Amino acid sequence: MTRSTWPYPGSRWWKIDLHTHTPASLDTAAWQAAVGTTNEITPEKWLIRWMLAGLDAVAITDHNTGAWIDPLKSAYSAMKASADAGSPPDGFRELTLFPGVEISVQGGWHLLAIFGPEATTETVTRLLGLVDYGGQSGDSDGVTRTGAAEVVRAVHEARGLAIPAHADQGKGLLQCEPGTRSSRLDPNTIRAVLAESDLLAMEWVDPDLQAPALYDEGGHRHARVLGSDSHSFQGSAVPGSRFTWFKAGALTLEGLRLALLDGDGVSVRRSDEERFEAYRTPGHFLKRLEIHEARVMGRGAAQVLDFSPYCNALIGGRGTGKSTVVHALRLALHRDGEVLDGLSEESSPHRDFRRFKQTAQGRSGEGALRDDTEIRLVYSRDGLDHRLTYMAADHSVRIEDFDEATGDWRLAGSQAFAAGRFPVRLFSQGQIAAMASDGRQALLTVIDEAEPKLPALKQGFEEAKRSYLALRAQQRELQGRLAETPELERRRDELQRKLAAFEQSHHAEVLMAFQQAQRQGREIEGLLEALSDYARRIDGLDQALLLDDWPEGVFDATTDADALAWRGEAQGSLDETRRTLQRARETLRTAIVNLQRDERLEAWRARAGAAGQAYEALKMALAAQGVEDPQEFGRLVQERQQLDVQHRQFQDLEQRLEDLRKKMETQWTLVLDRRAQISTQREAFLSTKLAANEFVRMEVVRFGYDERMLEKSLRDLLDASSHFASDIWNGQAGRSGAGLVSILAQGTDRDAALADIKQRLIGVDAGFGGHFHNHLQKKLSSQPEFADRIQCWFPEDDLKIEYSRGGGAGFSPIGQGSAGQRAAALLAFLLSFGVEPLILDQPEDDLDNQMIYDLVVRQIRENKLRRQLLTVTHNPNIVVNGDAELVLAFEYSRGQCLVRRDHSGSLQNTSVRKTVCDVMEGGHEAFARRWARLGREI
Repeated sequence: MTRSTWPYPGSRWWKIDLHTHTPASLDTAAWQAAVGTTNEITPEKWLIRWMLAGLDAVAITDHNTGAWIDPLKSAYSAMKASADAGSPPDGFRELTLFPGVEISVQGGWHLLAIFGPEATTETVTRLLGLVDYGGQSGDSDGVTRTGAAEVVRAVHEARGLAIPAHADQGKGLLQCEPGTRSSRLDPNTIRAVLAESDLLAMEWVDPDLQAPALYDEGGHRHARVLGSDSHSFQGSAVPGSRFTWFKAGALTLEGLRLALLDGDGVSVRRSDEERFEAYRTPGHFLKRLEIHEARVMGRGAAQVLDFSPYCNALIGGRGTGKSTVVHALRLALHRDGEVLDGLSEESSPHRDFRRFKQTAQGRSGEGALRDDTEIRLVYSRDGLDHRLTYMAADHSVRIEDFDEATGDWRLAGSQAFAAGRFPVRLFSQGQIAAMASDGRQALLTVIDEAEPKLPALKQGFEEAKRSYLALRAQQRELQGRLAETPELERRRDELQRKLAAFEQSHHAEVLMAFQQAQRQGREIEGLLEALSDYARRIDGLDQALLLDDWPEGVFDATTDADALAWRGEAQGSLDETRRTLQRARETLRTAIVNLQRDERLEAWRARAGAAGQAYEALKMALAAQGVEDPQEFGRLVQERQQLDVQHRQFQDLEQRLEDLRKKMETQWTLVLDRRAQISTQREAFLSTKLAANEFVRMEVVRFGYDERMLEKSLRDLLDASSHFASDIWNGQAGRSGAGLVSILAQGTDRDAALADIKQRLIGVDAGFGGHFHNHLQKKLSSQPEFADRIQCWFPEDDLKIEYSRGGGAGFSPIGQGSAGQRAAALLAFLLSFGVEPLILDQPEDDLDNQMIYDLVVRQIRENKLRRQLLTVTHNPNIVVNGDAELVLAFEYSRGQCLVRRDHSGSLQNTSVRKTVCDVMEGGHEAFARRWARLGREI
């Protein structure tokens, strides 16, 4: 990405070399030697070399001369004209030239004076005259007759930037004696220069070198920039070898000045810094918002807002539409409930948003939307653009993907707003205030969504509970089936006694022999019947073996004699098969007769007859003893076999139940472990994110400490929205004591207290009141799984929050703080983590200006290095000192809220700065009067 392809509004990074030389500097030996030859460096050649190095701008800073400034500007103008006409010179790219000079100052040190692009050779010549430079133009050996501090002041009065050149090296303002931190220059000279308030930066070559001790003693903090100090196109100091990144809206001297005011790490970065990517944008950011046909925005023509990927400030008076933008983003991002969950339905954030998203009916109706309102948001996600369109007509959101092949939008395959698909954090001052008072559960939700490991841990916990509940359901089923075990054992014992009586009278052998003979007889008769059936089936088959006659006239007896002969052979084969079957049938029938007369069968019949006679004799004997049914033995034997089978099945069930108990123990341990992991990970998250936070401390309280939340959770579990106050505790003033909530809230060992409460509930403790006792018994008897739900009940964690006025000392419970202190503490936390876009709606409300500067401004600067920020604000500290890359100014005009395009952009834009002063400071005169009155006293 380059200066010509950067697509986003507001400030951006520019690659600038603030220290370069041309052949106008006499110490450029190689260039001087080439004068008059084919290798002579011309302005065009010089420019192309810097263009090829990928620079966006260079400062022309020859030694004590501006001779090459006008020739370079003329050459560039001609090259630019050719490029605009479609014939750019080879290697051409846009390059901004900052005229300047490297002045040799009294005392033997060098100073860069840099002017805006409009400056000329004459500008430099005039400055050199003002500081009374007495040496040769282009030479670096002479010095100014004007003193050091006066030279710096003269540069500033000439509307230039004064930057000591290579301050840590030879001829540098802050060079130290070798091995010491003693300055080589006169300390008084250095102090006088450093006292110049408009001195904003130093060129510093070696980041490992320290400044003289007097510099630190004075508390100075100047931006450290880096230039190539190139004197040729060979060696190490060549175009692109050393440079500085500046963040600005455009390449102007005012843009450089503002960047230097912001300083290192914010708007100034050196080329020798590691891991700095100038064109890196956050992985996720909002690119564009369009509001069509809302009640007071986008009527007739859509209101379009293009955002910077970094810090955006939305400013304007009350009622100009800033909060409309925030609410519109909430709808487009499908964040209707985000963060509002856990807050009271009657809280200010809920009420404001409910009013906004209503469709207005009539001129006086409440609501900011109309039936034809559409809100379109372009969201950049991992380099791909998506468009989210909210339609007020049916309150739906459509997701589209940008198709680079067609250059148009197409409906996305998935319309689901899955977690993490379009991440964003959106907070209003009302939400922050609500979370700081009674909205800790909403704050806990924020933590859970911000810590990447927590969603998986919570899902794992729920899965562990589901598995445990499933095992408990299996256990109840097995226990239900095993409930018949005592009756089964009783019946087995009774049958055993009866069978023993039969066996003792030797009746069993006779009955068993008779029954065996009967079964054998049935098998033998069945076999003979089967053989007879086969003979009948053969008989039917041979009757079916017939060929249909061929139709008369189809074949001719003479011409088709061969085919007719062939058919005859086929008929013969079939006839032979029929005869074979008839012979087989007769053979089988003969075999059946022989089998029926076989002497072996006769021997069996004799045995069977003897068993029958013995059975008849037994019947007579049993009849004489009063037993009417000799078959009772067989029935009892069969019944015992059936009961034995059931007994073995029950034994298997017992083993399965035992195995299930072991699984349940393991699974319950897993449930406890995963629930503990959630609290532990929350603690680790807070410990990491708040380790160095001077404004807020948070501690996770396992299973909560807020008795109202505990009571609500317990009542929801027990389906007891009211009543039973003496047993549950309902938060009545003056109550204390023995209720279940109090046991948990006041217990030192919360795990043991929670286990005790569950045991008392499941066991229906005798100490409960009668109505509560009956309620529990009814629930437990009618809903077998009710006890399981009690067992798996774990109250949510709570947060113990403490705040400090700053400095990391004197922390107090947040409930003791003022509204501003509570909001400051929560805001400090919310700004301490996350990489997703962060939208803040007037975060400064309830905060004093010192808190805003110490807390909000500092953390905004840190946040925008890793995430996009959109801040609606009325406070100039956030916009100016927070270094907003893009300022969007709103106004209300003719019944519509609008963005003032001519007053929006980067802070280096004069109209933007004036708007900030007018809107946020009451105008330039009011600001100047306040400053004048305060300045005399501070």
